[in-house]
Amino acid sequence: MKLHRNVMAAVLIGSAGFSAGSFAGSSAGPSAASSAGPSATSQAHDHRAHSARSMAVQAFNEDTWAKLRKTGPKPAAYLFTTTYCSACPAVFQEVRDAAGKSKSNNERKNKSRVRPELIVVMMDAEGPNALRHVAHFRGMTQLFSFDGYEPAIRSTIDPAWRNITPYVVLVDRHGGIQTGIGSPTPQSLKRWLE
Repeated sequence: MKLHRNVMAAVLIGSAGFSAGSFAGSSAGPSAASSAGPSATSQAHDHRAHSARSMAVQAFNEDTWAKLRKTGPKPAAYLFTTTYCSACPAVFQEVRDAAGKSKSNNERKNKSRVRPELIVVMMDAEGPNALRHVAHFRGMTQLFSFDGYEPAIRSTIDPAWRNITPYVVLVDRHGGIQTGIGSPTPQSLKRWLE
């Protein structure tokens, strides 16, 4: 029953439900790249998929979020997901695409900005089970999985978060945070990447 309620809540809320200073949702659409034939792009995806398979899964416990807030990468996007979250890969792709566009725009303007870290946190799978899902999150730079009592870990991130995914945390280069469920708005992504 718990799974059914979480899925229904995600469907009902969709990508909305963010508080002030956070982002509200937008819909995720299919990737134009998915209709493209084999190319250098698909070879690059194969390389990234290979490197994702060799990626280590890091433990995310009750102390991890506080440590990441102090010493973690900036800018960064954290996508908290579950194995059954059907919207999570599309939301991750939106964030990844925005980060990629920002990097190319900064290069054109001759600005030196650090490329954002794209971090996925699996809430219901550990170790090899978490690695089974990396293909859904191509381009991620780090992979974590919850290690401990999930409600206690979740409350360290946001005590008001009710276990609805995708839960996205955008940390800008100054350490400012935007949080929310679903897709960030274009304005939120812009503020994150400024």
